[in-house]
This record gives sequence, structure tokens and C-alpha cells, in this order.
Amino acid sequence: MDLRASVMVVSFDEQHLIADCLSSVLDQELPSEAYEVIVVDNGSTDRTPEIVRHQFPSVKLVSAGGNCGYPAGMNLGLEHASATRVVMLSCDTVVPRGWLTALLEPMEADPEVKVTHAAMVIPGDPGYEDGLAARRKPEWAAYHDISWLGLVEPHWVSTSHPPVPTLHVAGASAAFDRTILPELGGYMMDGDFFLDCDEIDLGFRVNGLGYRVLAVPGAAYYHRHPFNTKMGLTRRIASRLIRLERNKALVFYKNMHALEWLACLPLYLFGGALKPLVYAERFSPPRLVLSILGLEMFVWFGFLTAVFGHFRRFAEKRRIALHNRRQPRFWFLRQLLARPALRRVYD
Repeated sequence: MDLRASVMVVSFDEQHLIADCLSSVLDQELPSEAYEVIVVDNGSTDRTPEIVRHQFPSVKLVSAGGNCGYPAGMNLGLEHASATRVVMLSCDTVVPRGWLTALLEPMEADPEVKVTHAAMVIPGDPGYEDGLAARRKPEWAAYHDISWLGLVEPHWVSTSHPPVPTLHVAGASAAFDRTILPELGGYMMDGDFFLDCDEIDLGFRVNGLGYRVLAVPGAAYYHRHPFNTKMGLTRRIASRLIRLERNKALVFYKNMHALEWLACLPLYLFGGALKPLVYAERFSPPRLVLSILGLEMFVWFGFLTAVFGHFRRFAEKRRIALHNRRQPRFWFLRQLLARPALRRVYD
């Protein structure tokens, strides 16, 4: 039987999560001979590799030799994958039995669909605890897309809802058709991002080629790492916020023509700081205002870091992306402006 998919999981010190993730991936409706599972270990210092090696002998374990980041880890997994369609999965996830079938079906039905990504349920969402324990397919879940403010926002839908075209790719659970690698410049994920916004970049590049990217509510899964909106400001968090905003600026720069990028610049510079409004119910009014003002500072730090420290480094990737792009000028701007912002969508 030909492999329908290669499922790739990148791990780094995940000894408390990896077993639950792999157990769920290996218990799918698809027969086991229809897919393979690959774990790329990013230099874990805990028992993660030992758990994979001894408890899951059918899983292919690949050592990255150090922490190369999530996107580079996925690219390494791709080098060891045998199937045409590869599935990226974060190790802090648990997937229902029908997850893989649902994720692959739109790609197998339509050759223009080159990426699919799953809706998710996170801690605090209705039905999370009971559904996670039973590995039950959720009735409702949130897919994510980028809004006209440049924010990645959740959209709550029934898991019976048909697939939805998106610009964004939720990289914690996404399938990719590797046949388009030459058109993407020879790489799937941009390893230079290390972490954060690499999945937005993938979505932009695939959309730019004229192919379809679909969010699949029927492939809903449980993401155990919460979107923590009540974090204290530590040095580590500050560094990550700057990297996130830097990488978002690089995504826009890589995938847009100059005038289109300039037109989108106000959305990036002044929209990114409004992220707390997506989860406004979790904040007191004073904390909400302070969070927005604080994030605006990080937006500018990230932007200046990108312009003066990284634009030249990404110039060749930008040249390739724009050379291969089939969408007309200002296509991304029109797509962004058509997408809702700062409201939960329930369908």
C-alpha cells in the first residue's frame, strides 16, 4: 500500500506530552500501513528520545543534533519522509481517530489544494477536558486566519462546517503537498524564523502561487498548550514578542511587492498591538489598555529589528517568492481587507 501521509512531530524536552501525542497519532481510522510517523528531536535533555525509542518502536526517530527551531525541524523531517503529503504536528497535541483522514481528504479531492490545517480546541474552551480525556471529535472548534489588522484570530465553527480558504496556516496541525517545493524556492518552512510566523509565511507563499490553503474544521484536535494572555513580562517573553513582530514584518516583506507592502504597513504597525482585544474578556480594562500600549512598543522594536537587521538577509528569498508569485499585485492587500477583525465568528 502506498503511503498516504508522513506525520512529522518536532520535540524538544517534551517527556510529559510526547507519549499522549504519539499514542493518538498511531490510533487513527486509517490503517497503520497507510502512513508513517517521524519524530525529529531538537536536542532534548530529558527522556523524550528514550520514550519514543522504547515505547513507540514503529516511529522513526531523527536527531537534529541541537535545537534548530520548529520550522527547521520540520524541514529535517521532510528529508526523511516517504509520502507525497506530509503532516506537521506539534507534540503538545492530542488528535481524535478521524483527524488524519479529515485533514487529507480536501487535498485528495482537489489537486489545487496544497495545504490543509485543522481547527483546534484549547484549555478553557467548552468541552475541552471531557473531549481530551475521551479523544472525542469536538462539536465546535476554532480555525485561525489572519485578519485585516494583521492579527491571527480564532473563528469558532461547527466541526461539520466545510473547509474554509485562509491566508494563514495553523502549523501545529497542517498537511502539505511536497510536489510544489520547487515553486516555493525548494523549502517548506523558513528555518530562519526559528519560531513564530513561519506558518503565516508558508500560507502566504502557497497562496501567492495561486494554490488553495484550507482550514478543515472536521480535522479538529486538542491543543494542550494554552494561548496564555496573562503572562508576566519576563526577559524570555520580551525576546519572543520582539521575534514574533520581527518575523511578521519579514513575512509581509518577503511576499509583497513594494507598494503593496507600504499599503499594508499601517495595518502591521498599528493593528498588531490590538491582539489583547481578541481575548478582551480575560482582561480588566486597565490591564487591557496597558497590554495594548506595551505590545505597540514591541511591534516597533520588531519592525525596526527586521528592517535594519534582517531585510538584506531575506532579500534573495523575497526575490524568489515574488518571481514565482502568480497572484496579481495588491492581491494580499485585498484579501486582508476582506477578512473580519476583533470579533468571534460563529457559523
